[in-house]
Amino acid sequence: MEYDTREKIAPLGVLSTEFEEHMKAHPFPPLAPPSAELRSAMEAQRIATQQPDTSTEYSVKITMRDGFSSEVRVHKPSAEGKHPLLVLLFGGGFMFGDCDQLSPYARLATKLLGVTVINLSYRRAPEHKFPTAPNDVWDGIQWITKNTETLQVDLSAGFVVGGVSAGGNLAAVTTQKALDEGLSPPVTGLWLGVPWTLEPEVVPAKYKDVFFSRDQCAGAPGLNQQAMDMFNVAYEPDFKSRDFSPFNAKNPHRGMPPTYIQVSGADPLRDDGLIYERALREAGVETKLMVYPNIPHLFPDFFQLKAFQDFHFDILSSWASLFKKSVSAEDIRHALANSPFASST
Repeated sequence: MEYDTREKIAPLGVLSTEFEEHMKAHPFPPLAPPSAELRSAMEAQRIATQQPDTSTEYSVKITMRDGFSSEVRVHKPSAEGKHPLLVLLFGGGFMFGDCDQLSPYARLATKLLGVTVINLSYRRAPEHKFPTAPNDVWDGIQWITKNTETLQVDLSAGFVVGGVSAGGNLAAVTTQKALDEGLSPPVTGLWLGVPWTLEPEVVPAKYKDVFFSRDQCAGAPGLNQQAMDMFNVAYEPDFKSRDFSPFNAKNPHRGMPPTYIQVSGADPLRDDGLIYERALREAGVETKLMVYPNIPHLFPDFFQLKAFQDFHFDILSSWASLFKKSVSAEDIRHALANSPFASST
């Protein structure tokens, strides 16, 4: 189905009965800016719970353009040799999250697909304003391309970049920049989960009529308009910069690698994903759009609900397709059943 009219899109934004019941039993607390004390406590917890370094999972420190030492987490298959690479970028409104956030997915990818996964870090707001985050990611991507021998990765066999939410924003702008700058080897695939790609100021005129999820889903659980406003105040992005939105590139979209996008229907960022997929497709890019009606933005609190099981399945299925790997649906379901994403219902 093509979501090209308000009439087709609007029904997606009505929360499902499952979520209505879940929210009654488990009210979602409003998001608030993290204090220095909370940041410190969260980092201490991350370090305490991070799996010890092994030959197949370990941390590396890399140097950013300003001398800052940034941690990345490397996940490798157990098999010897060079492997294709998946780069993952965490979400959290540019304020929350860390390079361990997507490690459960990374571990599934190494086992199911035989690819190496690198979780890049980027500095977060409000301490670090725009464009620190996209600069850190770009520096990380360049570091990867210069250290393929050390990392034992073969980018010609597959070089996929992906991210969720704010990480989806950074994945999209970085992949567009890689195309514009002639990065070699080139990125071969892009995966975006509930991405943030637009703001009202930069929505192309032809799509303005179908950009209304900010209003329709202003009171959604988890990510809502209040949270979006908080993120923008903290991050202080330049909405017109190519480092904020791929739509701001000089020649956007055309020539981008195959792109798979997952969109939640009751999410303020819904139309960011719908419009971006449409713009890419209209520019001749191979795309796949996966829409999940009546569920909100992706949050860990919701991972084990039945409504999100298709979402998790499609993440792994999308990666398999982007790497041209043959993986059965049964194998994916088995992997998920033995993961932190197993359904609680």
